[in-house]
Amino acid sequence: MNRLKTIFCLTFLLCLSAHAQKPIQLGGSWEYAIGESPKYGDYVMLPGEVKADGMVWYRRGVYVPQDWQRQRITLYLERLYADATIYVNDQKVGHDSLRCAPHEYDVTELIVPGQRNTVAVCVAKSERNGIFGKMELRAGSRLLYLRELHIQPYPFDGRVHLDVTMGGDGLRFDDYIVEVMAQRTDVDSAGIIRRYYNMTKRHSTFDMFLGNEVALWDEFHPHLYLLFIDFGDCFSESTIGMRELKTDSSQVMINRRPLYLRSVVMRNPGLESGSTLSDEQAWLDLLKKYKQWGFNHIRFEGYCPTEAAFAMADKLGLLLQPGGIVGEKQTKRVINAYGHHPSLMMAEVEGIERIPAEKDFSIGYYKERIERNLKTADFRGFQLEDFTWPEKNEPVKEWMEFCAPIVPLATMPKDPIVMTDTLEVPLETCSAFYGEIQAARVTYFICDDSMKVVQGGQLAVAQLPIGKNIPLGSVKIPLSELPAPGRYSLYVAIGGRFRNHWEFELKGDGSQ
Repeated sequence: MNRLKTIFCLTFLLCLSAHAQKPIQLGGSWEYAIGESPKYGDYVMLPGEVKADGMVWYRRGVYVPQDWQRQRITLYLERLYADATIYVNDQKVGHDSLRCAPHEYDVTELIVPGQRNTVAVCVAKSERNGIFGKMELRAGSRLLYLRELHIQPYPFDGRVHLDVTMGGDGLRFDDYIVEVMAQRTDVDSAGIIRRYYNMTKRHSTFDMFLGNEVALWDEFHPHLYLLFIDFGDCFSESTIGMRELKTDSSQVMINRRPLYLRSVVMRNPGLESGSTLSDEQAWLDLLKKYKQWGFNHIRFEGYCPTEAAFAMADKLGLLLQPGGIVGEKQTKRVINAYGHHPSLMMAEVEGIERIPAEKDFSIGYYKERIERNLKTADFRGFQLEDFTWPEKNEPVKEWMEFCAPIVPLATMPKDPIVMTDTLEVPLETCSAFYGEIQAARVTYFICDDSMKVVQGGQLAVAQLPIGKNIPLGSVKIPLSELPAPGRYSLYVAIGGRFRNHWEFELKGDGSQ
């Protein structure tokens, strides 16, 4: 790491330590009780849950240090999947039914610094009546704190729009200067962009110019920026990506090019045993697997993932579409919590074909359904329902032939092929790449069942725009010189990086 970046990071660490106390982690052993009224006597490790056919009460004592005396104290529970009522020192704090964003409560007036305090959570009967993700008590300034921050990138203008709402007991706006700093995270030599703005009221907006050329975020180049806001006693750090996501008629556009979704539904997080929903490494390992299998989009059925999932998806270039969001109020809460992540995708995409799963994983089934989708102009992508990973990872290489940004496609003859025939196969491609390929070398070859190449050639160098039904020409091969009967495969490759294949059987003659 170069000297500039080191100084940059140290400066912000000093700012952060000066402006905020270290949170008190609430994860660990909690008492619990089941029923209308709590009769504690059992223990459970949280984050986690108790399987019960009824409401569950959770309680824990926590010492709050004396130096939190003049601080604003909030209770942060990252995820509950049921209605929850919160108590601090036997006093009701509030109630929330939100299942798709964090629960956060101001408990300043109920917490007694310098003493042991009791936090209790009553979770209504549900399929998942536990507490998940981060669980913390947080301290900050009473005089000044960040109530809401919305970040909207405009990559083609080279700017970031900041919508800031402050709160506090002693707000005065006659001398506050907001300092905003940004730096790319993937380039050690990246310079620091620093801007200053006057804050004249509780709610203000600023436009921060990053430059005429910014690094865009997408599935191919997940470039990220760190954005720091320093305002009085308030400090905020966010990771953002410069990407534009819009709908043009029925086509979703990312960075002004068509977005074709290679999507899968996730009904339950398949994290490694023992991992929590706030475990970034566990989410990274899981999401990497989807990325390796060629997917660029995950839709969560009935729930919203945690901050850790969005942070790791940002790094990988995956789009995550949360579920379980009902109404404008819940939508706003999700955007407030996760809207700065470039991986967050809220809009429903039209023209997506839902492909149901087979009971047992069959790569041939998915190949036939997905290739048919890629050949159909009206489809904007596909989404696999109830997708279950195969027990072994061997099919991933073959899977990537038809689940990739660029897929060669062939229309194979349906009738039995005999040795007296000439094999004639029209070729096309579906390209969801990040740009037009000016000169794509298209090659083909035929292999026998021992993978020995028996024939091959090259088609004219093609220009590949983004889109569907892009013709690549036709393969015409006399088959009289091939041993028959036998099983063969036709391989087509584009630029040596993207390839696909189809098997066919060659009969001895037309009478067989």
